Amino acid sequence: MIICKSGTESSFMRKAKRIDTETDHLLAGHIEPGITTGELDHLADRYIRSQGAVPSFKGYNGFPASICASVNEQLVHGFPGKRKLNKGDIIAKTRQFTMSHAIQQYIENPNRGIPEQGPRLKTGIGLAIESMIQIGSHHVGTLEDNWTVVTMNVTSCAHNEQAVTCETGGMDIFTKLSA
Repeated sequence: MIICKSGTESSFMRKAKRIDTETDHLLAGHIEPGITTGELDHLADRYIRSQGAVPSFKGYNGFPASICASVNEQLVHGFPGKRKLNKGDIIAKTRQFTMSHAIQQYIENPNRGIPEQGPRLKTGIGLAIESMIQIGSHHVGTLEDNWTVVTMNVTSCAHNEQAVTCETGGMDIFTKLSA
């Protein structure tokens, strides 16, 4: 079921996503060889709380941290910890959302979707658009922690997300910071 958000709900989502985006920018300034993903998690947790918010991912279905920190072959939901970053590592800090079926179909089967199928976008619908790209095979597996998704051929991958809502005048992109 798709639930359209009210203006007040969209406002709360926008504020939360702004804090999340600001957290990304803060962490980007600390990512360097030798820092651990656990240290990044600590920085994120402290910043989020300093903004009067609570890291919603921490404790969700047993997830042990405030952020996901997926490095190189870890596609999504990596646990932060003692892993030190090396020069050239790819790291994604993410939250849990679901990629829309239409976007997934477009990425996996370009120009093969069925036009005019699925729900119509309308004012108040929120979307999390996540692109997950990996080199080589599309096969993935999950580690014993039942969270961390990794590439089966141990190649690098990348994950990115954007949160948006449909508004009367177009799309409102929550992850864009004002200049």
